[in-house]
Amino acid sequence: MKKEKLLAAVLAATCAFTFAPAFDTGIVETGLARPAFAQAKDAANQNASLHSLPLVTNAHFYSDWDGPFEMLRSHWTDIGFYGNAKAPEQKVAKALADFSRKKSDDFGRMRKLMFTDSKADWHQRVKDSSPYYGPYWFTGDILVHRADSAAVSFLEDNSLYSGGTHGSSVLVAKNYDVRTGKELQLSDVFVNKYTLAEAIKKRLKEDYPGASFMEDGEAAADEAVDRMIKEDSLVWTLEPHGVTFWFNPYLLGGTYADEMFVTTLFFSETPELFKKNEGTGAFAWRALERYCMDIRLYTAIRVSDKPGEKLTVGRDNDGIQIEFRGDEYRSELELRNSDFRPVFVNCSDGRKYLYVDYEEPASKYSAMGYRLYVYDLNGASPRFVGVYPMTRLASPLKDTAKRSWYVMSDPEDFYMTATMDSDLAPGRRLRCRVGQDGAPEVCEVEGAKG
Repeated sequence: MKKEKLLAAVLAATCAFTFAPAFDTGIVETGLARPAFAQAKDAANQNASLHSLPLVTNAHFYSDWDGPFEMLRSHWTDIGFYGNAKAPEQKVAKALADFSRKKSDDFGRMRKLMFTDSKADWHQRVKDSSPYYGPYWFTGDILVHRADSAAVSFLEDNSLYSGGTHGSSVLVAKNYDVRTGKELQLSDVFVNKYTLAEAIKKRLKEDYPGASFMEDGEAAADEAVDRMIKEDSLVWTLEPHGVTFWFNPYLLGGTYADEMFVTTLFFSETPELFKKNEGTGAFAWRALERYCMDIRLYTAIRVSDKPGEKLTVGRDNDGIQIEFRGDEYRSELELRNSDFRPVFVNCSDGRKYLYVDYEEPASKYSAMGYRLYVYDLNGASPRFVGVYPMTRLASPLKDTAKRSWYVMSDPEDFYMTATMDSDLAPGRRLRCRVGQDGAPEVCEVEGAKG
């Protein structure tokens, strides 16, 4: 099979995923009670029972070899409840389980296809004495943008390499109504899809005035948005403050070098677009003012309706790189790059922070492990708050075949695991909240008495 055909087949399979876990998270239940998330007293015109959901994601890792040569490196990720879902949440729990089983099946087929072709590619390149660029790879991650008793929304962030000079990436989004377990459609959130199309076009042009899709009189982008609206193929995430639309490479024209275009419509900016509850007039899908949201690396996203409040998180040769409101922060800590998981935190009083799980490599002084790095986004420029001996990692570090992560969705109540160098409770599960200075405060330790 030619590379182009394989790439098309794999991307088509990826985009078709209605993906995901068995509920085997590898996490041992102990005496720590499930969080009793605080009620929605901090937002007017909202359902008083709105609360966050305790979810976990599990990444499954594989390495396939042909004799002494690695042919394929891959992983996929599922999502589900941590522990048993309560009665009002059981329908969405089933939907997530179905998603995960389908994802596992689709990944298995993709893995077999890519392994077969990678072996053929390797042997052909050896025969032709042509350069080989290393093993094929496929990665499938889940970035949670919302997890409360009204909606669950997340991105499937997939990338692959199947030969040639560079890999490819594609995003898929899933949005669920927690009460029914059904996948949400645009018509469930927006009043009219055609006025929505015009709003998306307008916002894209404001966000990317110098983009390649503006060079032909904007026709290409306009036609692409109209087509995706008609086909109902837009990639979108329902978030606490509005809806974000994600445009995979090439969809709006341009080349692979173009960035992935992202634009957000906020409830506050375009209230006429969104459906409202009858009687109260409140937005049907607006969430609490306090929330947490996984951040996709190297992708600029608007985190509020205030002008210029775009956040980008990446890494360079020295470690963490943050850009917010046009100001840039580079880590002064000489960190080596490894696994890197940022979460944007918005507190009910408007304070904003960045929580980053960072995998520190092993040294002669310490074993490899994760630490939590916290950054303050409230001043003129990002500011480092501190590093803490805890992590959202919920599975043993020695388990290299799987990594489980607590989903952080509520700044006032979330799970962490104390690292082995913690002087509090090494290896124990912690129940935490964001403190006034942005640092995590421990409210409860698993198994603790009194």
